Amino acid sequence: MRALFLALALLAPSAGFAADLTVVAPGGAAKVLGEGDLAALPRDTVKAGAKSYEGPVLSYVLRAGGMPVGAKLHGDPLRAFVVVQGRDGFKAVYSLAELDRDFHDDVVILADRVDGAPLPEKEGPWRLVSGGDKKAWRSVYGVGRIEASIVP
Repeated sequence: MRALFLALALLAPSAGFAADLTVVAPGGAAKVLGEGDLAALPRDTVKAGAKSYEGPVLSYVLRAGGMPVGAKLHGDPLRAFVVVQGRDGFKAVYSLAELDRDFHDDVVILADRVDGAPLPEKEGPWRLVSGGDKKAWRSVYGVGRIEASIVP
């Protein structure tokens, strides 16, 4: 009985944590967004090659995480860059303005579905997909952290 309890205790945190996303705003304030938080955000679809990805629009994810986007993106935040990190350690860099729909026409999403089905386990729970990139080299699998900094 004790072994069963221990096994369940070890499994439970990883199952709940897997879909969490940590967003760190310039200045270091961090916010953890859960699956429910992300599910409530506006969604879009982005084609990457022959596949169609769907998920929350990244600018809304950033806003929910406390980042200055939209009307708040002026002054110092215009010098901000965003590092998106996957669970395997791979990182991609974007300017904050490049991710904001008020500044840039391309849509960048945090995909949770591909071709109408959930992402494969190796890509999930979140995959960064940019509609404007000609090559998917900045498409981060297993996104778990997004952190912004301002260039001095």
